[in-house]
Amino acid sequence: MTAAEPVTMLRVMVSRNDDKTRYSYDLRTAGSGVGGALEYENSVEIPQALVEAVCTDINNVLRSALDRATNDDPAPGGRVDHRAKLTEHGQLLYQLLFRSAQGDGEPEIATRIRLSQGPLLVRTDESVVPWDLLHDGTDFLGLTQDLGQGSIVRKLPVSGREVGRIERALIVGDPLGDQPMARSEAEHVAKWLTERGTECTLLLGARATLVSVVKQLRATSFDLLHYCGHVSLTSKPADSGLMLHGREILNEAALRIATMAGAPPVVFVNGCQSARPIANLCLSFLTMGAKVVVGTRAEVSERSAKLFAEEFYQRLLEDQTAGSAVRRARHALLNEADAGWASFLLYSNPGVHITGGAPPAAPAPPAEEEGQTSYSDAAIELLRRAYVVAESSGLVTSVELLFALITETELQATMVRGVGAERLAMLSAILHMFVGTRDEAGERRSEEIELSDTVHGVLLQAEEDAAAQGRTVISPRDIALAFAGTDGGTSAEIPEAVGVTVQQLFCPDAAVAPAAEPEASATDTTTQPDTATDTATDTGAAADTLTGAVTPADTDTKVVPAANAAAVKSSPGGLTGRLDADGRLPPGLLADGTARAVTAALILAAGKRRVVESHTFLQGFAAAGSTVLRRALEAQGGAAEDALHVLYAPGIRPGKFTQRSFGALATAWDGGAGAPIGEAAVLSALLSDSRSAAHIFLDRLGVDTGRLLRDLRTIEREPPPEEPVPEPRSAEDREAAQEDQGPPPG
Repeated sequence: MTAAEPVTMLRVMVSRNDDKTRYSYDLRTAGSGVGGALEYENSVEIPQALVEAVCTDINNVLRSALDRATNDDPAPGGRVDHRAKLTEHGQLLYQLLFRSAQGDGEPEIATRIRLSQGPLLVRTDESVVPWDLLHDGTDFLGLTQDLGQGSIVRKLPVSGREVGRIERALIVGDPLGDQPMARSEAEHVAKWLTERGTECTLLLGARATLVSVVKQLRATSFDLLHYCGHVSLTSKPADSGLMLHGREILNEAALRIATMAGAPPVVFVNGCQSARPIANLCLSFLTMGAKVVVGTRAEVSERSAKLFAEEFYQRLLEDQTAGSAVRRARHALLNEADAGWASFLLYSNPGVHITGGAPPAAPAPPAEEEGQTSYSDAAIELLRRAYVVAESSGLVTSVELLFALITETELQATMVRGVGAERLAMLSAILHMFVGTRDEAGERRSEEIELSDTVHGVLLQAEEDAAAQGRTVISPRDIALAFAGTDGGTSAEIPEAVGVTVQQLFCPDAAVAPAAEPEASATDTTTQPDTATDTATDTGAAADTLTGAVTPADTDTKVVPAANAAAVKSSPGGLTGRLDADGRLPPGLLADGTARAVTAALILAAGKRRVVESHTFLQGFAAAGSTVLRRALEAQGGAAEDALHVLYAPGIRPGKFTQRSFGALATAWDGGAGAPIGEAAVLSALLSDSRSAAHIFLDRLGVDTGRLLRDLRTIEREPPPEEPVPEPRSAEDREAAQEDQGPPPG
């Protein structure tokens, strides 16, 4: 069966802000299950344009090496020359990505990676960097480490099939009929595997149609798919795939039809540039349940392709890990002139191995490989609910996940014990307003739905926590506990609106200790400028913004202090020093105009499901009708004309509203006989439809909507309040005012 050895995991998250790119590293040592204990974390600003230029140079070296080998270039030292160039580029890339905090000596993260035990998994949302070709001054990481690359998967993956050995293989070669080397490779691999007891199905040229491949995959549970031919790459992983006869594409949608139980556990793709961008094609197979995926970042010679496949499959059949099999296969190609060893890469957990014989008696439960932990039926259903409500936006954020958790039957008793049935019902009503009853949700886009960083991090943490406890099945409770560990991401303000926290919801028995304030450090490389907080997304980093997560429904204001706001925290008289025991600002600290602006900014941010960023804060002042901001802008004359238009007069266009929402304006206009549209008329029209999200929202909060509508119509019929008329002044007052103004001119 498929099993996995413990791996050391280097998680690399890349965030971009204008022309700046920051790489955040999280190194976890090998241990029981995946991930292990956190050993090192750091972040560093990287010149991404230079990184991409070096990566391009590496690809050019590989193409040049292949051209030389294919043309039988007699130039002496060709292989050494290409190896030297790859070393030069690999060292530069290594120095760019792993910089020492002290400026001299080996970076700490490099030391820890070098001394780490077991296979190394680089899990990242970065698809450009060839991590296996980084050179530490001694050798390439891909030649010294059993290294694999994993993706920050933003889709719900198929669990896939277990496999005891490679018994059945589907081999597809030269579907377009224009690559004789690919045909020869496919025939060679089929013959080699057949000699070792694997039943092979070979589809070449015109026989390799989309229909025939789909039929074969549906009819037979293949353990291996080996493809040599062209690949189709697009910006969307789901649309990338293998090019079959007639230029038809075997993409993720076709795979879903072809492999109801998941993709073959082992996938080998030798296609021109099949792993650039690496995340696209390989990710499609991983999403569909493949355990081991091997690809090529550049075209290789026929000889290298055959040698690598033989060495890789031989090692895999001998029960070596996927990482070891790839590393040893690379070593077997070091003397080849095309530098093909540098083209092959492993895109999966390097600790995975396929056992070739019968398992020993009473084996210990194997640790699940990274990204392949299975989910219980209830957990899968929970995630599918999150996907359903995210169809209109195409992104499952912490809000959608919170909605799915709140509506999970298995968690109801825990949540009621934590916050009570009444508050749970109120929270459910609010979440239904956000995601459960959307107007005109639009065209379904289920194939395009992805996971936000926060949601993906929650699933990763749930998998790691379960593995640490020796479990391989993830339950809704695992997801809930991991979600509580993030403090709810940017969805935290929703339960706070009814006076509860995600910890109280899902961890009612845990004592919540006050968070310790981090000490400021001169060497803290994670401190970011204000512009970084202005681009905060649904990554759980909401607590790092000074404006914080503020609750619009409360009468006071809650601020989550910035972890890096050392200057503010160091002063006992600073604003954060005025917070009460619940972390809230007492009433009265904000002037009326500022309070209105804060409330407006919170509403704007809630609509976008983000924390209040600085530009949203600015929009809040405009939405609240700030005369201070307007006057300051007007003082600049024409230079501020565009800003005034955007902030104060953006224009009302039907396309900015749903049909139902704009229909409320139209109904109010039709009933007003040409008079300016009033608030009561719009609200009456908006709430009259019992199917509208606004009506359902108020109804679930216990509002008598029938009575509310009657009161709104009563208000609508009332005459507008008259402007107050100043009382006439007495003769003495008029005389005193004239004295204050002085004698009349002239």
